[in-house]
Amino acid sequence: MRSATSRLYRRIPITDSKQTLTFIVYSQDEARRRAVMAALSSSPAFSEVRDQIIEVAAPDQTGLFTLRNGAVLLIDTAAEPLNQQLIEDRAPSTVLAGFGEQRIDDPAYDDHFALPPKPAAFDRFIPRARELAWLRSRAFSEGSSTASRDKLARLNRIGTALSDIRVLHDLLEVVLTEARNIMDADAGSIYIIESGRGAGFSGRKVLGRAERRTRAVAVKRAALTSQIFSLRFAAAQNDSCEIPFEEIVFPANLESIAGYAAITGQIVSLPDVYKLPKEAPYKFNKYIDEKYGYRTCSMLTVPLKNTSDEVVGVVQLINKKRNPLNRLDLKGDPTSNIIPFTDEDVELATSLGSQAGVAIENVRLMDAITNLFERFVIACVQAVEQRDPATAGHSGRVDRLTMAIADEVNKAKEGPFANEMFSDAEMVELHYAGLLHDFGKIGVREHVLTKAEKLYPAQAQAIDFRGEIIRRELQLDAMRRQAQLYADSTATDEYLQAIRDELEQQIKTLDDDLSFIHTHTKPVFLSEDGEKRLKDIFENPRKIGDLILPLLSKDEYESLQTRRGTLNNEERKEIEGHVADSWKFLKQIPWTDDLAHVPEIAGQHHEKMRGGGYPNGVPAAQTPLGSRIMAVADVFDSLTASDRPYKPAIPLERAIKILQAMADEGDLDPEVVKLFVETKIWEKLKLKVLRMADANEAQKAAR
Repeated sequence: MRSATSRLYRRIPITDSKQTLTFIVYSQDEARRRAVMAALSSSPAFSEVRDQIIEVAAPDQTGLFTLRNGAVLLIDTAAEPLNQQLIEDRAPSTVLAGFGEQRIDDPAYDDHFALPPKPAAFDRFIPRARELAWLRSRAFSEGSSTASRDKLARLNRIGTALSDIRVLHDLLEVVLTEARNIMDADAGSIYIIESGRGAGFSGRKVLGRAERRTRAVAVKRAALTSQIFSLRFAAAQNDSCEIPFEEIVFPANLESIAGYAAITGQIVSLPDVYKLPKEAPYKFNKYIDEKYGYRTCSMLTVPLKNTSDEVVGVVQLINKKRNPLNRLDLKGDPTSNIIPFTDEDVELATSLGSQAGVAIENVRLMDAITNLFERFVIACVQAVEQRDPATAGHSGRVDRLTMAIADEVNKAKEGPFANEMFSDAEMVELHYAGLLHDFGKIGVREHVLTKAEKLYPAQAQAIDFRGEIIRRELQLDAMRRQAQLYADSTATDEYLQAIRDELEQQIKTLDDDLSFIHTHTKPVFLSEDGEKRLKDIFENPRKIGDLILPLLSKDEYESLQTRRGTLNNEERKEIEGHVADSWKFLKQIPWTDDLAHVPEIAGQHHEKMRGGGYPNGVPAAQTPLGSRIMAVADVFDSLTASDRPYKPAIPLERAIKILQAMADEGDLDPEVVKLFVETKIWEKLKLKVLRMADANEAQKAAR
């Protein structure tokens, strides 16, 4: 699995020689403690030469370690808490993480690990911890927070770090954290400019869940006064008071301090928000202070601008502290530890605002490009599915099922998937592969793609036409024979009746043959007896006088021989070729590194675990896990879909048995099928599937 921060290594080569780490593992349970230590030491990201692990078995053993530069403290959430003062007095560069069943709900913690620990999780965590410790140690000048040279150095490191973040929410949190740290602010918030009233946002299904895309925009300040824009309260932090975060949207106007900074483009520095200048057009909203008992005093509000001098947001820093390591005394006199923001802070804020504004704009543009590509992919899928309206929606359902199964793989704590983990980038890669897995069907002839019965309508009509000709010829032959009897003066009632009885029997046999053919033109199962009768009809054409009249042509006979479905061997090969075509078509797209495996995953979802699938016939060991997951999703949707003209929907209970039988036969990955059934993915996605109790006889008998 690729690290989510793999790109950062190419920009900032942070190695163990640059930043060594001391891992402090605290747990009162020896088995849990040793499991985490083993996962750490066995990770290839751990340096046996420079890194070290300290084992802490009791809360009174804090003398074994210090929380200075390079310290990584991993705390068992089930253990007795460590001294809170120790945590609060840690060096700013310390990395905190928890492990256990219960996650610590504290923004100071950088990560959490479930037990038993997954090696893949630590393979990602150790490089990230090394990056955090290295960046923080340079973004914070421990012991000399007032030195301007140190603060400028921090700005440079912050700018480098911001340039590599690609998720808007994560970027806002980093911007706010770094801004508070560099200005010693106790609290802060960020507002994002949005178009309209901010009431709408689009959603898409990624990673098995909805990912919201905001309507963030970049606008000239002049436009803020002539058009309607909104500010979205997008992030908030507070060291001294626990305040639940809730996104709100309000108009961008001069009545709020954040709105004033956005519209005028000016930094607003206030020594005490309860003592605003009389000429100020804005007001301070006391709601948070009154509801949660906080005391807002000094405030620095900075507009965030991109390189085109367009406003993309506002950062608001609250309560600059004399001692940044202490919390405010909200029960006593909190203002005793609060000072106004300085001119130096304003200068730093200007620089940070520019860096943050550019970073936010880059993420916003990346998001727009991603959304554009996503919509283009969906449009392509819809164009392909429009050629076969009967299967419209199949690709979307397979995508949802695939992503949901992959989510369950990530959650697995034991079993064959305990050490498997899809990164966020790989989940997006799997998402696109799921959407495009049938893209090659664009190269399949439309009459084959939409074939609903074993015979095409023209073929069925031709058989009926031949049947009518045979019927007429039989009748004419009987009439000729009767006329001959009259001509020979031998037309007795007995002879005439014999001819009529023979004709009646021949017509009945013809009608029975036509009825059999009509029945098996439908995608019904062809039994061995049916095969024999079909062969007899084909090999025994009607002989009427000098005429030999076949009821079936060779092509029609071969199509009717199809035991299941509607496609004959030649047509099936053409349909199966769509997988190779998907692979071929998708490989022509210049995918980015994060999406490089989309063609491979999409192109192997019809491979079988025992080999012999298509297009390559390779076994499970050579098939990506994503493809094996997609294969189960594809089969399940094909079985349970109610929109197929060649078969009714198969009830859920029978579909599960078919999946398990295919797993036993080596067609599908048995472990993926087991995970799919045990986690009841269809219920989690709230899919509309037919139950056996609601099925009719045709649905119960469907194959």
